[in-house]
Amino acid sequence: MRNRPIGLVVACASTTLLGLVFLVFAGISATAGHGVFSLQIGLLLAAYGLLLIASAVGVWHLRMWARGALVAFTLMAGFGFGEYLAEQVWLWPLVAVCLAGVVGAVLPSTTRALQAGVSSADRPRPPGGPRRWLGRLGRSERTP
Repeated sequence: MRNRPIGLVVACASTTLLGLVFLVFAGISATAGHGVFSLQIGLLLAAYGLLLIASAVGVWHLRMWARGALVAFTLMAGFGFGEYLAEQVWLWPLVAVCLAGVVGAVLPSTTRALQAGVSSADRPRPPGGPRRWLGRLGRSERTP
């Protein structure tokens, strides 16, 4: 396993933590006792938490596309928490976790690591690859 820069580790860890927090919120909401409404909100919060975790896993596996999702979902959560900071002081640590995730994801060292992960030179071709479907079209890799 390659060494990952500290910014990437912080982004993945904080976003995963945030996703777990949303899963806890989902459980609390689903058991709030307001009938179907509580269950629906719980399902939405669980889906959001799973999206956060999935984006963190994608960034951990050095997938460039996952960084945009991580930043977007983490920013939305941070702004959502930020709306209630005056009334709910306990949300400050969650805003800090959101900020850590976004900053860690956009650091230059994280960008370099993700770009290095995109390089096709260090990844083997999958079996079958493009040759398999090109052969079905009656073409080879050499013919346009």
